[in-house]
Amino acid sequence: MRWSALAVAAFMVQALFIYRTPVRKTVGVWGWEESLFIGSYALLLAVLWANRRTEGIQWIGLGLLLNLLVMVANGGWMPVTPEAITRAGLVHLAPELTSGMRLYSSKDIILLARETRLWFLSDIFVFSRPFPVPSVFSIGDVCVALGAFVLLQNTMTQHRKQHLE
Repeated sequence: MRWSALAVAAFMVQALFIYRTPVRKTVGVWGWEESLFIGSYALLLAVLWANRRTEGIQWIGLGLLLNLLVMVANGGWMPVTPEAITRAGLVHLAPELTSGMRLYSSKDIILLARETRLWFLSDIFVFSRPFPVPSVFSIGDVCVALGAFVLLQNTMTQHRKQHLE
């Protein structure tokens, strides 16, 4: 992977914000946190562009773009509805289930569906119990997961072909 150090730096920036104590945010008001967080996505997209000919990277890039689009449209964080958080059994991650509240250990902000721009791109899909890891995710996340699967599959099969030759 080309520019992999840049990807590591982007993930470190994201971790700084994801693991901070959540606070209520005013949607549409951008501060330095939102700008830096979204900037980390720009770094990841640059890494993906540098590696765009690698199979699977296109799907990851599409997923990141979809997530970035909805996040930018909603103040720099990924919207999720209180209903989705409740259905997934993740209420413990929310100090309050009120609009504008960020969740613990995530990039999500609680917004009602009617308050969410590009709602269909936000975290609307739910895996709840008995699924081993209950979660809420977006169509962008599905694209990222598909791309990661293709990337890993191709890497493993290429390595095996080289080993057998």
